Amino acid sequence: MIHSTQRKTPAQTIAAIEGLDLTPIKFKACRKEDGYGWSAGYADQMEVAYKRYLILHAKHPDLTLAPEQDVDRFWHMHILDTRKYAADCEATFGYFLHHFPYLGLRGEEDAKALQAAFLEMQRLSAEEFGEPTPAPQREPGKDAAAWCSLEAGKPAAAWCSLEADKPAAAWCSLEAGKPAAAWCSLEAGSAADTASRGRAPGRAPGEGQRV
Repeated sequence: MIHSTQRKTPAQTIAAIEGLDLTPIKFKACRKEDGYGWSAGYADQMEVAYKRYLILHAKHPDLTLAPEQDVDRFWHMHILDTRKYAADCEATFGYFLHHFPYLGLRGEEDAKALQAAFLEMQRLSAEEFGEPTPAPQREPGKDAAAWCSLEAGKPAAAWCSLEADKPAAAWCSLEAGKPAAAWCSLEAGSAADTASRGRAPGRAPGEGQRV
């Protein structure tokens, strides 16, 4: 854990986020063997979306924001490079952005808070950048779901990677303001994001299994 003696101003943080070199993260994300198998172009798109996610947090530190699934997955890949992630946190925010695994597990109100944070992320993205965060890539015949969040000072959580035939999940969080997060999901063969349609968590076909 890094303990910084000086936090950055919003302007300093935004400039540092824009200047992050995430080339190694994209390289790993594009690998089929131990990454996500993304194309180079799609990894570039997710890099932009991930930086926008962090920029919105810097501009709205008291809000809880939640990205699309693949932005969340890019974030996870960044965290796996532990030394780089720690250094990048220090260079951007001036403190380490921690993960906490429990938000979203404590009933219906948690689920509503998750969904609200996702919708808030979409609203702010459209307002700030002229478009919502991009929809994730879809693989035919697979279900995918994500619990994800970004907070400013209190625990938040993320749940992702639930496939139709291989139920496996990862719970994590980004700690940065208020205990809320967002729930979003993809249906196999569906072109719409469940959360953007306002469907309550657990109602999408093939979803709701946790391990």
